[in-house]
Amino acid sequence: MYLAFQSIMLDFLKFRTFYQKVINNLVNNTDFEQLRSKGNHTTIYQHTKQNIKLECRRSKNTAGNEFIFVDILITPHYYFNGNKHNGNDFSPEDCKEVLTEIFFSILEIKPSEFIELQLINLEYGVNVIPDMSMKNLIEGIIYYKKTPFIFGSNITTYKITNATSYKQIKAYDKGIQFINYPQYNIQRNTFRFEVRSKQAKNIRKLGIYSLCDLFSDEVYQKIGENLLSEWENVLIINLEPNLTGLKPTEVKYITEASTIEFWITKLQNPYRNCYAREVKKYYHKLQNMNNLHHTIKVQILDKIFELLSGANSKQEVLVKSGFFKNEKILSD
Repeated sequence: MYLAFQSIMLDFLKFRTFYQKVINNLVNNTDFEQLRSKGNHTTIYQHTKQNIKLECRRSKNTAGNEFIFVDILITPHYYFNGNKHNGNDFSPEDCKEVLTEIFFSILEIKPSEFIELQLINLEYGVNVIPDMSMKNLIEGIIYYKKTPFIFGSNITTYKITNATSYKQIKAYDKGIQFINYPQYNIQRNTFRFEVRSKQAKNIRKLGIYSLCDLFSDEVYQKIGENLLSEWENVLIINLEPNLTGLKPTEVKYITEASTIEFWITKLQNPYRNCYAREVKKYYHKLQNMNNLHHTIKVQILDKIFELLSGANSKQEVLVKSGFFKNEKILSD
């Protein structure tokens, strides 16, 4: 089975290098200007023309200006759009071209030195356009596994959870973010699901060690699989279910389960599997468009697969056998 990975988007990348030749070339690049110091041992530089930052770290025991490592912070998807937005599709081929332009043309790092740039921070996601109330969708997202989602910075269109100390899961109304910029052609009902990993160990699971690996098709396949896997861990309740034609017992259950209080009691239940079993039961009781989790999941699958036309796809990737063996894709 082949997938067309057309829209796995890399939003933020942070690389670290200890290679002194690369470090010297970066800090001597006249296109960077010093912004500030971060503590006594880190100096921040900003590129004068692009949204590229350097965080240069000195040793606590080293005198002078010699740096022991430098972190390079870039936003590939924004760069692709002239640093204006990240609301459109950004293909793996687009990403490869952007990375080549940033590191080879702008930072003047040779391809043979790409292996010296270790990826230590990664943010990736996918945009879909659901045919439903965005308010209902965002507010209904309440848990990642057993960790609650919270509204980010008192914004009711953006939710985030610190899944672990090194990973964040984000879900937000991308359309409203750019509602005052119609020239960007970002559809109002654009929903974004995003993962940010801040630990090298988790990034390694995707097969990414250095910049070199981001030129591999297999890596984008793994990122797509990971997004689907992470969505499986999300509990989303339907705050506005259509109860027409349901039995009274079903109406009673779905109504009760459409509240956060209901799920808090399940989490507090001493029976270890109570919460997981209840999530499975809830999704089973919801049918058709009432099951927002399945609806979005199908859209994520469709977005990744581009099964029929593949109109904007530039590559095909072999899917691991059996990865989707339990999935029933409800699209034509």
